[in-house]
Amino acid sequence: MNYEKSKFDSVILAGGFGTRLSPLTDSMPKPMLPIACTSAYERSIALLRKHGFKSTAVTTMYLPEKIERIKGEGIEYLREELPLGSAGALAKIKQRAEDCVIVLSGDAFCDFDLAKARLEFLQSGCDAAILLCRRSDAGEYGSVCLQNGRVVALCEKPSLRDTLSDLINTGIYFIGKSALELIPENKKYDFARDLFPQMLRSGMCIAGIEPQGHWFDIGTLGEYHRCNMWVSNGESCIGKGVSLHPEARVEHSVIFENCTIGNSVLRGCIVGEGATIGNDCIIPPGCVIGAGAEIRDNSALAPGRIVYTGETVVGESYIESFKPPKNEFELGDDSVIAGKDEGFFVRLGRLLGGSGSIIAFAEGGGATLPQACELACGASEAGSGCTVISGGNAAAASFCAGEYRSKTAFISQNGERTEIFLFSSGGMPFAREALRSLASASPQTVSTAGSVYLLPHGALVKRYLQYLRDNCEIPKKINIKNGSESAFLREIADELSIKRDTALGEFYLSDDGTRAGYISPSRQRISYWQLLAVCCIEGDRSGIILPNDTPATLEQILRRHSVDVAFYGDSDSDVRRLAEGDRLHRDGCLLALTACALAERKGTTVEALVARIPPFSVITRHISADRERMCAIISKLRERCGSVRCAGFDFGDGRVNVYASASGRFRLIAEAIDSETAEEITLRAIDRLREE
Repeated sequence: MNYEKSKFDSVILAGGFGTRLSPLTDSMPKPMLPIACTSAYERSIALLRKHGFKSTAVTTMYLPEKIERIKGEGIEYLREELPLGSAGALAKIKQRAEDCVIVLSGDAFCDFDLAKARLEFLQSGCDAAILLCRRSDAGEYGSVCLQNGRVVALCEKPSLRDTLSDLINTGIYFIGKSALELIPENKKYDFARDLFPQMLRSGMCIAGIEPQGHWFDIGTLGEYHRCNMWVSNGESCIGKGVSLHPEARVEHSVIFENCTIGNSVLRGCIVGEGATIGNDCIIPPGCVIGAGAEIRDNSALAPGRIVYTGETVVGESYIESFKPPKNEFELGDDSVIAGKDEGFFVRLGRLLGGSGSIIAFAEGGGATLPQACELACGASEAGSGCTVISGGNAAAASFCAGEYRSKTAFISQNGERTEIFLFSSGGMPFAREALRSLASASPQTVSTAGSVYLLPHGALVKRYLQYLRDNCEIPKKINIKNGSESAFLREIADELSIKRDTALGEFYLSDDGTRAGYISPSRQRISYWQLLAVCCIEGDRSGIILPNDTPATLEQILRRHSVDVAFYGDSDSDVRRLAEGDRLHRDGCLLALTACALAERKGTTVEALVARIPPFSVITRHISADRERMCAIISKLRERCGSVRCAGFDFGDGRVNVYASASGRFRLIAEAIDSETAEEITLRAIDRLREE
């Protein structure tokens, strides 16, 4: 076959990082993870060939060489230098695509009859088709609404309030020539977020096809294990080169290649490539052992224990790994992780109460309002007056804390995980010391209960509007991007009678409302950090106090414009307390209005103001780490880079700062002149960290 001149009838997207499957994907791309001893990617190729698809383009990016070593007739690899999104990767094959192209994710599994689905698509006369299946947890995927076999609406990973149906998007598509032509060159572009909505807006037709069969998205450790068990009929999947003690008991487990398993018991677990498990060990259900890890003799892990790549476990006791007792809380980096036990929110409220007033602030979706009411009842039992507010984001909760001088608990739900973000009476997030004290405290007992009442959303808005009028220059015109994350900004703009002008570009907020960004009329994406720099410089500020993880580039730019910069960390300090009075860097609504008003007053555009400062780009990545060595590695990096504020790597063409987190992962913040360079130095930093 002449690969250069062949027309592609199929595409496999195999470039993703697979971060949710860490530590398995620390050294192996997600498509190469074995499903019953054969990789998901190879199964996708076999499925395509079985149903008559002969010429396949495969896009790669993360650890591409491990995918590209798989050779076969009709396979051609296309490397991505930057993540271009699920649809953006197809721009390269426009000229070589057949009139109908099927697109598969290399990290999923299905046994659909693709030839039958293709025929159904061609007979539909539509411009594209989405293959669908049904899930009770549609919010974890993309929810799709059909009418007469046609897609009329779709929502990517919706909240319960926005879920359209139990039909979910499997990520398998048929794309016709007319739809393919809509995909822009060299631009990040997704099917569900960009292409399909654009098609629906323009009146193009998308078919919804629900094939018979099974489909698994192996994007989580649980789904990956479940997929293996389905394919193997519940038998353990043991890879090549595994040395298995004859008396070892291995049940319902996935064992990668070249592992060594002693006389131990393994049930319902996943063991990465080259890992070693000694004798007399117990590895219970839900455990994941990273590649090259070692579990020494006589170790018993707790259910669900994650052993990171290369980590060594010595004599870990099962008893020591039990979950904390009910009077203790699991802490994230800046939040309390909600427990599943009954009475959790009442107990948390009792711990928060006892001194001063309390605000229980519900995000507004799912069960957060009942949880806020439970927390309020607990606080009242401890003698505190408590106010319940529903509908808003973390920035609004922070405002309430400072404005009403009350400790505030903001309850946020993300899928099945619920987090409580706590703010002091000054509006700042709880310092780390306060979180730790809370986690180990005992509830108070009082003789007189406090009161509980509900503050209407309108009262909150009225108070916030007055704050803006007193502290912010109000623009006459603004344009705000559609989306639930920016709903509060749109509401505030309407209340302030700010006119909408679509010629101005679009402001948008982060999900928690603490940050704002901007998309210019020329579609230039201007980041939160750039907006913050413009507001400080053009607003003639003499100084600002920022968090420790602020990019060094921003600090340099501000100092060159005579803006003094101080920094605060998670610990309680005088500098942190001084930061309470300045909301610009932690209130996206305030930042957006300020930037818009400055441009208006100076008779120019936000884009023009940003052009006056040096260009820079900031990206964030997370990688798993050895918990026992995290602090030592941070110490080494700090010594080498000579920075007091942060540890990391200086590559000359950019810098990557490295932070340890409570989740046992490193957070990498890369800053460079553009996003491509920032992405490249991030990968270099990951390689350096793995050498430590």
